[in-house]
Amino acid sequence: MRNSFIAVSALMALSCGTAQAADLARRWAVPPATAWNWTGFYLGGHLGAGFGTAKVDNPFGPSIYGDTVRAPKALAGLQAGYNWQLPGSAWVLGVEADASAIDADGTDTCLAYSGQFVSANCRVREHMLGTLTGRLGRTFGPDGRSLMYVKGGGAVLVGDFRMTTNASDYLNQPAAELDSTRWGWTVGAGIEYALSPRWAVRAEYDYANFGHRGLDTPGGGFLQTQFDPNSLVNTAGAPTQVHQDMHLIKLGLNYYFGRGDSGFGQGPLLPVKAPAADRWSAWQFEVGARYWYSHGRYQNDLTLSTNSALQEHLVSRLTYESEGHSGEVFWRIDGPQKLFLKGFAGGGGLVAGKMNDEDWFPTDQQNATAYSNTDHNKVTGTIGYATLDAGIDLFSDTFGKLGVFAGYNFYRDRKDAFNCRQIALAIPTAFCGSSDGISISQYEDWHSLRIGANGTLAVAPNTKLIVDAAYLPYTHISALDIHHNRTDVADKNSPAWGTGRGVQLEAILTYDITSRFNVGVGGRYWAMWATDVDTAGFGSPVPTQLLPIRVERYGTFVQASYKFDVH
Repeated sequence: MRNSFIAVSALMALSCGTAQAADLARRWAVPPATAWNWTGFYLGGHLGAGFGTAKVDNPFGPSIYGDTVRAPKALAGLQAGYNWQLPGSAWVLGVEADASAIDADGTDTCLAYSGQFVSANCRVREHMLGTLTGRLGRTFGPDGRSLMYVKGGGAVLVGDFRMTTNASDYLNQPAAELDSTRWGWTVGAGIEYALSPRWAVRAEYDYANFGHRGLDTPGGGFLQTQFDPNSLVNTAGAPTQVHQDMHLIKLGLNYYFGRGDSGFGQGPLLPVKAPAADRWSAWQFEVGARYWYSHGRYQNDLTLSTNSALQEHLVSRLTYESEGHSGEVFWRIDGPQKLFLKGFAGGGGLVAGKMNDEDWFPTDQQNATAYSNTDHNKVTGTIGYATLDAGIDLFSDTFGKLGVFAGYNFYRDRKDAFNCRQIALAIPTAFCGSSDGISISQYEDWHSLRIGANGTLAVAPNTKLIVDAAYLPYTHISALDIHHNRTDVADKNSPAWGTGRGVQLEAILTYDITSRFNVGVGGRYWAMWATDVDTAGFGSPVPTQLLPIRVERYGTFVQASYKFDVH
């Protein structure tokens, strides 16, 4: 699945492009004599990202924690359709089918209604998404080359949902699974712009819902007397429901068949500027600053061994939620041959948040516990990050651009959790040690390769929408978990290292105050997940357990930038 996803992404990258740098006109151009018409068949590709949830009903009662699995996702695929523009009208009707390869993986705790019950680990993995939709749109702008549309129809998802009882040293119950194919519905909206008679670029938001599906939970266990392993008894499963949905942002490129060159000129596939008398006059440089307000979620799942087959049976999970403020500088250099270099670097502080430390050890002879959850109501720390991309503009004109890039991203996160309180057991101080002060720290560095596409669309005079979507086919994590209050181990440090994948998505709406100075507001979503991670915990000289790790950081930002011509 991972190889097929990377292959689709690479094919998409060869047919797409980028956008953030060169000036878009400060006013709409005078329409040509011949109006653009959207009628016809088209075929295209898309890249995108998003996240989804799988919400589990607890048949045993209200849960202490969990029951909602977050699944960040990257996607790439193809779409085909037909548009019919009503004669003499700005309204456009259409039908479209698309298919996407998806890379998504997420976990969370399910069925945790009591600290005396051995709860479960729920895992979502998604592989393919298909939709068949009708579209209704309306043209606007010069020559009717811009199209705003809404869409809706049916959807099908191919993926896995598994519910596995934790602490497999006690139970060897088979996991509960949903069928791999789920049917549902989707709605969305987007904007498309004709770059030439044959090529059009678009940005789109989609929501898909796959309803409720029933399954029986796996067998579990109940500890009748706290801390007494001899009081552990088996429990039967029960019927429950799982509700699954997703939110997606896509950047796409369409080719329209049977088009001539009338209406407006068609640029070459790889447009190259004519050589200037002064070769430096074709260079442009943009520099700016941003403030990013973000939320983060970090999660690691500790399994019983280095055997990936046992990855879904957990003995511990750490989940951090954090709120951050950061500042950054960004830049872009455009050359005369449509090549560009862009990037940003920033850092800031984590000022609020919480952490939950979950554990399952029902057969422990000293402190048998079916389920422990310690809540730490204060998280502080720092973040730092940097990105550098190189790419080429494939399509561009006054009102739109599309290009491709490859690059590198670095992300560093340092978190400290304070103030421990037990929320699953009757004793508030159980497994908290010194309940006030620092409890656990988590440090990690992520190094990622990026491949992606970047598009710019003019949506109003002086206003443009910029979308940047990148898939991370390879990411490496180095992490350190420090349990400050552990006195029963040789070393309080647990280093971890491994590889994974991820996705990074950015959308910005900018306004040109002058031809050189603009301001903007945007949103950003980053997610990385690594399921091939080893840990050598608490003084062990060799890796002893598997540690799947997932991280998200998302939020909104404001920015301002200035453009220079280099002569």
